[in-house]
Amino acid sequence: MGWAELDSSTQILYVAAGFGVVGAGLLALRQLRKRRKKARKEDYEKDMVYLYATQRHRIHPCLSAPNLKIETWLRMAGVKYEYVGVGYTGKKSKYGQLPFVELNGTEIADSNLIVQRLARHFDADLDADLSPEQQAMGLAVTRMVEEHTNWNRIYYVLVDRVDLSCQLFGLPGPRIFHWYIRRQIKKQYETNLRHRGISRHSKTEIYQLGNTDIRALSALLGDKPFFMGSKPSTADAAVFGVLAQVVYLDLPSPHKQVIVNSCRNLLDFCDRIKDQFYPDWAQLCAQGE
Repeated sequence: MGWAELDSSTQILYVAAGFGVVGAGLLALRQLRKRRKKARKEDYEKDMVYLYATQRHRIHPCLSAPNLKIETWLRMAGVKYEYVGVGYTGKKSKYGQLPFVELNGTEIADSNLIVQRLARHFDADLDADLSPEQQAMGLAVTRMVEEHTNWNRIYYVLVDRVDLSCQLFGLPGPRIFHWYIRRQIKKQYETNLRHRGISRHSKTEIYQLGNTDIRALSALLGDKPFFMGSKPSTADAAVFGVLAQVVYLDLPSPHKQVIVNSCRNLLDFCDRIKDQFYPDWAQLCAQGE
């Protein structure tokens, strides 16, 4: 029976039902938006930063470069914070990502925006004493490691040698399903990296490009303790966030090989930040599973 064949009362009933469904959907969406705006930490302490990031792991305090960048920046800046470990299926920021922070009931997402907002709020700008040229250089370094070097590293960890990575990190559930989980991880990141243009290259080309980044970082660092001189800057936190995923994981990646064989100042750089700002590194790992 078509619409024209229905009597007017039935038509009105269908229209009313349709409006009811739409109205219920809009109301649910409104409530969801309100819930997202609401602080996850309702009993927050004033001016305490709540850092929502990946859960601690037994082999590394933070298996995410952006997450480790923010925690390192907080420690460098001397800002009081509480680490809130979030599982991979747990809540994310309004952008659907980790990390994000909450400050006085307000969510701040995206690692670069987090640094900007917290630096202003706490008057803790690590780059305040840098010249305009140094600030520009620091920004260029941060963009390179976050938008290329790190994704090049991810290609090795989650595509090329996802088998080794999963052995090291461990996988949930019965072992009989691990092959499927590995396949899905590889498929997901292969697609992601193809969209970014990285996995469109051959494996050899991918690693050549990534190691060019690492050699550039080594040349820029030289014999300085930090990239912009004697004091740590935002760029140092960003670089450490990425390189610590290479240096302190027991994976024989091409990136690690070039650091160990020809860019040892980057090893010293990572150890310097780890020793100075993470005296509790082992204790943080012990919190993981």
